[in-house]
Amino acid sequence: MKKISCILVLFSAVFVHAQVESLAGHNYFRDLSQKPGYDKEQVSLAEDLFIDTMHLSFGKKLKRHFTEDYLFEVHEKNVTLYLSPVVNFQAGQDWLDEGGPTLYQNTRGIYVKGTLLKNFSFATTFVENQARFSKYENNFISSHGEFYPNTSTVQQNGVVPGGGRTKPFKEGGYDYGYAIGSFLYKPIENLEIRAGNAPTFVGSGYRSLILSDNSYQAPSIDIKYTFLKKWSYGVRRTRRFNLIRKTAFSTVEGYYQPKASSRHYLNYQVNKNITVGLSENSIWSMGDSVTTRPNGLYYAPIPLLGLTKSANHAIYGFDFSEVAGKKIRFYQQFVLAGFDVSQMGFQFGVRFYDLLPNSMLQLEYNKVGGELYAADTPNMSYTHYNLPLAHPKGQGFSELVIRANVAIKRVYGESKTVCYWLKNYNERDLLPMDNESPAFEDLIIHQQFELGYRINPKINFCLFGRAVLRISDIDPTQILLHIGLSTNLFNSYNDY
Repeated sequence: MKKISCILVLFSAVFVHAQVESLAGHNYFRDLSQKPGYDKEQVSLAEDLFIDTMHLSFGKKLKRHFTEDYLFEVHEKNVTLYLSPVVNFQAGQDWLDEGGPTLYQNTRGIYVKGTLLKNFSFATTFVENQARFSKYENNFISSHGEFYPNTSTVQQNGVVPGGGRTKPFKEGGYDYGYAIGSFLYKPIENLEIRAGNAPTFVGSGYRSLILSDNSYQAPSIDIKYTFLKKWSYGVRRTRRFNLIRKTAFSTVEGYYQPKASSRHYLNYQVNKNITVGLSENSIWSMGDSVTTRPNGLYYAPIPLLGLTKSANHAIYGFDFSEVAGKKIRFYQQFVLAGFDVSQMGFQFGVRFYDLLPNSMLQLEYNKVGGELYAADTPNMSYTHYNLPLAHPKGQGFSELVIRANVAIKRVYGESKTVCYWLKNYNERDLLPMDNESPAFEDLIIHQQFELGYRINPKINFCLFGRAVLRISDIDPTQILLHIGLSTNLFNSYNDY
């Protein structure tokens, strides 16, 4: 009987088709995936189709790889491989800062993805960056830097959202790099096993109050099982860090303080238009040692077991999405860590598609209580690499987001308005060490316009010009002007 079972599993592993794993999570791709009628499986299958270019001239082949395909592709019977460069070359200036330094981004890397047989796919990227940011971005990046306890300089370097820990580069610049990898294995039709360090975004909005791609990459394993066609249950285990250097170490640099996170989620597809999700998202203490394991309940694939444990800080989330007609998607999230209003948050949003041909309009409102993500013990807060795991702004705010974009062939225009209302807000209250930073009130308006030409939609390779107006009751007004050439595959948020 065991032999028969093994044969059945191996047989199914050959003939089950899995979607192509992808790391491309930029808002451009997310907007497409949230459009009513979008079929992710069909898009994945389309990428596997080989288009015969043998009869094309060299010039046309080169143009096709530059404007329609990946730079390098392999299509064999049981193997596909796609390779593309990753670049982000930008130059800019704060128009109101006379004599101020030139702002720039210099990103180089490579993006690779592929499939093996019918049930295994993978994606990986390696990226190196040098950049000089605006004043408000510098303040945010440096305020989330790593801690060195018992030293004269308690906090050093900085952390770029979606980019990682930095090192100084020339005058006022940052040097940082990252590597992301993920694989997806589907041994049977209803089971998905995903492992790697790729970020995850939960929800249908511009923001997520449950889990977003704002923070740094973290190694994890995610197992999801679909049953009764409409239900799916998943468990995820992740290793995370607080950027607090150990005071005693034998290596070149001290290790960071580790912590673990678990995620249990249950999704129900009511019908083809309505999806509902419930989740438990927890941070577990690992003490102050790289070898200490979290509480044994952490490994159990069952939710609610950590409720009585002081070494656990849990966030519970509700996620809802509904398609109305062929052009509208409504969505909402509700999250809580306790029954006080300050420990709750909610999101309401709507997306309108094709009010004009090839357009999208998004309206979203987020409100987050002042104690939602913070734990009683600072190093147990809902963070990784000193950055919030959900909303980039952390907690204690209200936010209105208005986004609109339209495309005429490959020419596109985008507008984004973000308004924050901060009351009794503390920008450092999620950091893993106690701080005496005072709370404050502020109104922030972040207005961005972008006009560009999408050279290659498949990798979102764009030539663009961008203008950002940032107004604050506390900080000086800034007008940032940039031009650039970029493969926009990943998000790096600066509208905080």
